[in-house]
Amino acid sequence: MPLPDFSNEGLIDRDQFEMLVATGEDDASGMLVELLDLYTGEAEPKFVELYEAAAEVDRHKCNRIAHALAGASANLGLLRLSHVCRAYEQGARGDMSKEDLHDGAEAIEKLYHISVAEMKVEISKLG
Repeated sequence: MPLPDFSNEGLIDRDQFEMLVATGEDDASGMLVELLDLYTGEAEPKFVELYEAAAEVDRHKCNRIAHALAGASANLGLLRLSHVCRAYEQGARGDMSKEDLHDGAEAIEKLYHISVAEMKVEISKLG
């Protein structure tokens, strides 16, 4: 059971991004860079764990890691990534094969890198 296609959704949740910008007031870009650094510092080690859990077909661990990534991604406004993580989370609770668990983890990691790059572009536009 491969993950659903969310390519019609934007990478960045504009409303969430604007709310974060407003929260940062005079140093919105600095605050967003700091938040993104915290996010990436927490997220990147989770991919190693996710691949290990997928290889072991540890559905509970896959579910837990995807849940954490989905929530953190949503908080930062990484909309598509959050939705893909939620779909993976649901699939891990179901009957995803070992191959689908691995392929899903790869898809999440790839989208993670694309989303972080896009967020950096959006932050750079703030000046």
